[in-house]
Amino acid sequence: MHNNRVFKPTVIAVAIGLAFPATAALADEVQELISPNVTEVGASLLNVDKINPLYRQYTGLNSEGVNGSVDLNVVQRSDAGRWFRVEGRDLGLRTQEFKASAEQQGDWSVGIGYNQIPRFAPFTVITPVDGVGSNTLVMPAAFPGATSPVRTIGNEETLMTERKGTTLTARKFISDNLQVNFSFKHEDKQGVRMSGANGASGKGVNGATVSGALGTQIFAPEPIDSTHQQVEASIDYATKQFYLSGSYYGSFFENNAGNALFVTSPNVNNRTAMSPLSLAPDNHAHEFQLAGGYNFSSDTQLKASVGKTLAYQNNSFIPASLIAVEQGAPGSAFRPGVLTKRSDLGGKVETTNAFASFTSRLTRDLSVLASWAYEFRDDKTPEDIYLIDYNHGGAQVTNNPLSQKTQRGKLEASYRLPMGFKLTGGYDYDVRKYDGMDELFRDKTTEGTFRLDLRKSLGETLNGSVTVSHSDRDGSKWGSTPSPRFVNSPAELARVGGSIGEHWTAPTQFSDRERDKVRLLLDWLPTNALSVQFSYEYANDDFSTRVDKIGLNKGKFELFSLDGSYRLSERWKANMWYSHGKNEIEQHSLQSTFGSLCNGSSVRNTCVPWGAQLNLNSDAIGAGFDGQLTSALSVGGQYLYSHDVNEYDISVANLGVRSPLPGATSPVLAGAGILPDTKYQQNTLRLFARYAFNKSTAMRLDYVWDKREFDDFTWQSWRFSDGTRVFQKPEQTTQLIGVTVSHRF
Repeated sequence: MHNNRVFKPTVIAVAIGLAFPATAALADEVQELISPNVTEVGASLLNVDKINPLYRQYTGLNSEGVNGSVDLNVVQRSDAGRWFRVEGRDLGLRTQEFKASAEQQGDWSVGIGYNQIPRFAPFTVITPVDGVGSNTLVMPAAFPGATSPVRTIGNEETLMTERKGTTLTARKFISDNLQVNFSFKHEDKQGVRMSGANGASGKGVNGATVSGALGTQIFAPEPIDSTHQQVEASIDYATKQFYLSGSYYGSFFENNAGNALFVTSPNVNNRTAMSPLSLAPDNHAHEFQLAGGYNFSSDTQLKASVGKTLAYQNNSFIPASLIAVEQGAPGSAFRPGVLTKRSDLGGKVETTNAFASFTSRLTRDLSVLASWAYEFRDDKTPEDIYLIDYNHGGAQVTNNPLSQKTQRGKLEASYRLPMGFKLTGGYDYDVRKYDGMDELFRDKTTEGTFRLDLRKSLGETLNGSVTVSHSDRDGSKWGSTPSPRFVNSPAELARVGGSIGEHWTAPTQFSDRERDKVRLLLDWLPTNALSVQFSYEYANDDFSTRVDKIGLNKGKFELFSLDGSYRLSERWKANMWYSHGKNEIEQHSLQSTFGSLCNGSSVRNTCVPWGAQLNLNSDAIGAGFDGQLTSALSVGGQYLYSHDVNEYDISVANLGVRSPLPGATSPVLAGAGILPDTKYQQNTLRLFARYAFNKSTAMRLDYVWDKREFDDFTWQSWRFSDGTRVFQKPEQTTQLIGVTVSHRF
């Protein structure tokens, strides 16, 4: 039922009004509660001085000069309890939203909505590639040389995507206890998304390898033209003691851009062996859910749910004729004509989930909670060959259907201690089993977490809490565990002994890990006018690697924030906040040639250990104010400053074994790994003034000054092999001036 409260004149209300005459302002507020009917229209003109990629990314403003929009708010209610609402925001801009609904209070409701969500790429693209936005790209006939100076050639392309969604909703109360709900959403997404491809080895006449295509990186933007439909329906039955709900959710995705992106060129040497490139396939999914709950008493409740999801991907692949060799012997040992005989993936994933929770207040001071969740993701997709690795022995590569079972449990108890303390202790359990995992990894991980939370009201003006937790994750035996010795020759290997192998790095989600976390919260209210909130969080991760510290070693996270607000008077208030965040990651890896066992028998220094210390520091501060100069004129402002720095410390690592230095005989070239810091800084100032001509008409003036600076080597001198430049201006300043006139009827 709707939450709006309806007030009607009563004898008591009339008596109070006669005994205590209200001011005109108070009378207006009471009248608004009694009769919420309103029709308000606002028209805005926004002048943008410059279009900058970083600012337009989500605002949708992509044209200089004046941009106009309309806001609309209509609320109508009849004496019979029938509501009609219309709400529009940014109508006329790319970010526009519109909603309309009708409702008979306590009986039925229907609604319709529309919204647009644009996203512009935060960089500038200048490319000689033709066909951007279509499923056929044409590379230039000639690629610039690797040593030619960096320069921009071609046309500037705007990469962006835009979602347009329409939603229909309906609800009906069959009885006081029974309700049905329905919603349907249709969304179209169009545009172009940043992407690229490796040229690998091109194919010329008679299947000959084209050396000009080796190691090339081509600009291959992905065309976006898709339709996504979602259907939700549920039926709910509830009494004071229990409730039961059955629901269905359906998802239907269709890629109107086709299933392949073709890359061609007038010059055969500039064609990519990876063409055509696959695009997102059509798919659909269906979820059925049954949920319920039972109240044994006001202090004890049980909740449970069970569900089944069926997901399918059976869209046809590229015709097999397109996978055949252009000029050569189909089926030959060098290049088979067809990789797979399947016309579609036959993708099918069945997911079964169940959940149950029990809560009870056993005594006045003691309450407990227990919950359990189960999910079985059963991947029934057939396994087949989809790729042949010509460059490394012609190995046949198949897809890898992976099934996973997950169980999560939680036990928690809270107890009220003397002197206003409340202690909560808990244990969380997480176990995951994998079927279809590569034999080199593990097929089970288990993690347990202990938590303690202590809260206390430290006084009438101060409240606080501290939470600490410790997690420990391990797993089953690894499929293989290499134990390398970094040596420079077979003779040295014979002297030092030891086993060799490959696949040194343990994926993060399978690695043994210990995690410690602490969180501190304080809320201080020294006066009715001043409030201050403080928080601090810290987390530390220690990883156990498979061998010789290869992989993630350590991680640390810190976040500090301070937020305060102060009411200067009845008409003026101000606020300020500050936050500091820090992330640190330490990891090690190996630079090696393909298939190397790090035994020193092939190329000298074939495996070089290296390490990275990655640090991210983020600072942000903001301040704002608003108030009334007169009863008709109000003003306000806000300032935001943020500064992010990424630090890279990459070097040859000392892992406790002999490790050669970078140089001419090493895969790690001299000077490699020395990367400059990347920095991002934002300054944004917002000011407004609002003047009310009367109770119905007002004008608002807005001003925005936004400056963004960054120093990122990635976007300064890099380019695709075909000559495409993707870059960002290191300093971007945008100014906006807006005027809005609103009127209430």
